Amino acid sequence: MEWNTEAKELLEELLKPIPIFARPMARKGIEKKIIAVAEGETITKDDVVKGYIFASPGAMQDRAVKLLKSKKIDLTPYEALLEETK
Repeated sequence: MEWNTEAKELLEELLKPIPIFARPMARKGIEKKIIAVAEGETITKDDVVKGYIFASPGAMQDRAVKLLKSKKIDLTPYEALLEETK
């Protein structure tokens, strides 16, 4: 599976707040979720957002939502997914 440039950049931005020593493990878990939700041959920004939401359920979701909003990502299309993963 290939990653488009926008998807790679977004994933890197989402990983920055994670402490450097925990980042490789977090990357692995988030990438696994992203690949699981990817619908095409190329991973897109939309796939990254969905995978990140799935990788951040429950108490972690508030922080994930705040970070996504700070990146100017409109979460309206993901409202049902956010409710599902609470």
